[in-house]
Amino acid sequence: MSNALSLPAPSPVWSRSRRWALIFGLWTVPALAALSFYYLNQIVTGQPVDWDFGMVATLPNWYFWALLTPAVMAVAHRYPIDQTNWKRNVFLVHLPAMILLILVHSLANLLLFRGVGLHDTVNLALYEVHITTRIHANVLAYWTVLGVYQAVTTFRKLRRRDAEAAVMQVELAQAHLRALKMQLNPHFLFNTLNSITALIRKEENRKAVRMTVKLSDFLRLALENRGLYEVGLRQEMEFAQRYLAIEQVRFGDRLKIEVNLEPGTEHLFVPNMLLQPIVENAVHHGIAQSDKPGVIRVTSCLDNDRLYLRVQDNGPGPGNSTGKKGTGVGLSTSRKRLERLYGDAYAISLSAAPEGGAIVDVELPAVTEPIFEPSIEQPI
Repeated sequence: MSNALSLPAPSPVWSRSRRWALIFGLWTVPALAALSFYYLNQIVTGQPVDWDFGMVATLPNWYFWALLTPAVMAVAHRYPIDQTNWKRNVFLVHLPAMILLILVHSLANLLLFRGVGLHDTVNLALYEVHITTRIHANVLAYWTVLGVYQAVTTFRKLRRRDAEAAVMQVELAQAHLRALKMQLNPHFLFNTLNSITALIRKEENRKAVRMTVKLSDFLRLALENRGLYEVGLRQEMEFAQRYLAIEQVRFGDRLKIEVNLEPGTEHLFVPNMLLQPIVENAVHHGIAQSDKPGVIRVTSCLDNDRLYLRVQDNGPGPGNSTGKKGTGVGLSTSRKRLERLYGDAYAISLSAAPEGGAIVDVELPAVTEPIFEPSIEQPI
């Protein structure tokens, strides 16, 4: 149970009211500026000042744009001007939308003028005059709303990305802590040291020294990778293999490792410590549960800018747990980290192999550069 306090969500009605108040408040600035310019122009030119006409002729022109602002924001949200589709969205979406809203805006102004008696009638010629005389202001109004919305959206995305980076840093630290705790777990450490001791008693000192060095290398690499959100697949595979090398001390010939990384995938970036908990799952819930010789296969391939990773064992298998929501020890943490890093652009699944055993498939975007900058940590 969390001790954190959570504030109640604001009422939708209040949120809408506050949003409309903000929109009309912002549009009041150009409305009052236009009204002041009209009055000042009348005074400077020596013309009589019609206060009522000034308000009717200037204020509605901007407040109608306040009413149209949600429509512009909706179009901007659905069709943002970004690096990928900006030409299509500008010329095929925003220009037609701007023309349509300007026509609606001009018609609303014309009907208002007719209603208050500034025009005796409404006809096409008068409609054209209203459009042409205010075309510059209306075009500027549309693109101003669009630009402000894009700027606010980009700012929010950057803040969200910073927040996600902070969360990922915590999760990464937890993942490292989990790995180190696993290594320092009395049961794991006892089995590892017991295996090394057995080698020494059999006077297989070189093998005992080699396995001790592997344990040291694993712990050293775990510390060296602290603060890295992503590493190259080759480096990630090296870390997983060092863990498996330690487990081979316990299982000996019962544990065989097969690695097949497709050329071109070794330098793609993957989340740091992605494979280690998955192969740990394969060892403890696959190989350790069977008396027959065990095999863990790790493969990678690249297809259509997507990186596909697979970890397969020949243990008892996970039963009928399949699909993206498939369960498995270690997978829930991996899924959370992948979602933080890639959003919806990932997939991870646990399934039963047809010939027996378990398969964990991971699908990621093919990333050639880190998405997040590494955090700076002090050495231990």
